[in-house]
Amino acid sequence: MMRFLHLQIPEVFYYAQKAVLHPTGPLFDQETQTLKPRCVRALKRIFILCDHDRDGALSDAELNDFQVRCFNAALQPSEISGVKRVVQEKLQEGVNEHGLTLTGFLFLHALFIEKGRLETTWTVLRKFGYNNDIKLVEDLFPVPIKRAPDQNMELTTEALEFLKGIFSLFDTDGDGLLHPEELIDLFSTAPESPWTEAPYKDAAEKTALGGLSLDGFLSEWALQTLLDPVSSLENLIYIGYTGDHSSALRVTRKRRLDRKRQQSDRNVFQCFVFGPKEAGKSGLLNAFLGRPFSDCYNPTIDDRYAVNVVDQPGGSKKSLVLREIPEDGVRKLLSKRDSLAACDIALFVYDSSDESSWKRATELLVEVASHGENTGYGVPCLIVAAKDDLDPYPMAIHDATRLTQDMGIEPPIPISAKLGDFNTVFRRIIAAAEHPHLSIPETEAGRSRRQYSRIINRSLMVVSVGAAVALVGLAAYRVYAARKSASS
Repeated sequence: MMRFLHLQIPEVFYYAQKAVLHPTGPLFDQETQTLKPRCVRALKRIFILCDHDRDGALSDAELNDFQVRCFNAALQPSEISGVKRVVQEKLQEGVNEHGLTLTGFLFLHALFIEKGRLETTWTVLRKFGYNNDIKLVEDLFPVPIKRAPDQNMELTTEALEFLKGIFSLFDTDGDGLLHPEELIDLFSTAPESPWTEAPYKDAAEKTALGGLSLDGFLSEWALQTLLDPVSSLENLIYIGYTGDHSSALRVTRKRRLDRKRQQSDRNVFQCFVFGPKEAGKSGLLNAFLGRPFSDCYNPTIDDRYAVNVVDQPGGSKKSLVLREIPEDGVRKLLSKRDSLAACDIALFVYDSSDESSWKRATELLVEVASHGENTGYGVPCLIVAAKDDLDPYPMAIHDATRLTQDMGIEPPIPISAKLGDFNTVFRRIIAAAEHPHLSIPETEAGRSRRQYSRIINRSLMVVSVGAAVALVGLAAYRVYAARKSASS
């Protein structure tokens, strides 16, 4: 009995080690006897990366490259033929005239696992950077670049060109749209589709059937890069970006520096949309996404995002992100010192037919402007007079003129979502954001501080000039006294 136990101990250790190093759970579903979805997604990505000529099959040369990369050993022609023969006998569509298909590649790995050769599939996954959760290891992603609160991340031209190519590749019917099934296919090499939940779900313009244009597709990427640059980079790599990972994203200039230079070099602008309840904020966001007007009021509970491309004069394009801040969420937002740091421009929407809506909007404007003055993150502000199809309240023009002159900003921009008249408001938002030194409101407290600071600076200047005059006089006197002493 002791001899039997002695003989079994090495084998027990072997299988225990194998279970730890090459677990079955993440790869294979024992009940259905199939590869698990995340494993399929990872193997599909590996297949695509190895299919250099993009013909949907691994040729003998591509199979050999794959073998050398994963196992440091080449296959003999007879061994390659043997592999393909095994696959074809079990699965006719696993091999075609070009080589081993994706279906065959997946079948081969399922066969390895069924026969207990899990180390083969795990070796492949790990050679391509996957961990035990079948996600790419963090070492593959550059450490997030340190940046100031008023700096954002954007996709570089190189990354955008890659995404345009990916869009064309997966637009299989060539209609200029990615339909839901095409988008699912595009992200089929990532652990999951990244845009199925808020804030990305329904954030971009789509057709009635859910089709996403190239502008809409790039807008989703712009939003994800703005809000979660690490996740954006991960998904770029998952869908096949093979360029230098550090060249995919760029850090924008500090907004404070933009203000000094009186010009912003950003391609993506974020606009915070404030306003009282039922002012028309959601209607503005819906119109921005090309959605029809609705009289039905659905209050916004949480922050909501809408992103689209805005055509500029001269043919250039800028991405605009509208972030709707519910009225009840303003206090929580402004409780953080750097809450306005990520904001390029603030929009204040009010119902032009309702005096109480105007008063609340101006209160919010003062709150936001004061926060900007106190923290150094002041932002350009615009006011939007929504529901222009209704009659304005009696003192509307007088009140608006007085406030905008007192605070040093532009008069309200009238719009009507019901009539589809938006008075080029989205271009005007971009234009104001591009010139961050203008349209920054000044409160009474801010004006008093500025005047006080000016008085102090003048006083210091007078003192400095007086001190300089005194020093010059003292030096002259010493020269005079020295000369007089020498002559006597």
